[in-house]
Amino acid sequence: MNLTSSPLRAPASRLEWAVARARGQERAALAAYLPAGYPTLDQSLDALHLLATTADVIEIGLPYSDPLMDGPLIQRAAEQALRAGFRTEHLFTTVRELAAGSNAALVVMTYWQPVHHYGPAYAKEVQMSQP
Repeated sequence: MNLTSSPLRAPASRLEWAVARARGQERAALAAYLPAGYPTLDQSLDALHLLATTADVIEIGLPYSDPLMDGPLIQRAAEQALRAGFRTEHLFTTVRELAAGSNAALVVMTYWQPVHHYGPAYAKEVQMSQP
């Protein structure tokens, strides 16, 4: 059994499509990370759109007030985004706008606490934000 090959089928998601495209070009997929709302909501949208011109996958971080597992740079970026007024609802509009304007695969990175605090609608909101 060859564990390095996948079954022949069409990619089901943007993420699978991005990885398959990179594999077809015999290269690794390029992934980039940015906390949403950093340094401001408008500036983060501009930066994310710019990243989407070259990155195959964009990981969008949800700023959180207690990011213990992140390094100091991401912690400071999250703090700045929150000070600038970023709220969880802004994540959904960020994903929606980026998904509509690019072909990059989008992945949301977060801790469990913000998801739990937002409630069951969180998963539905993220899902509805993407095509």
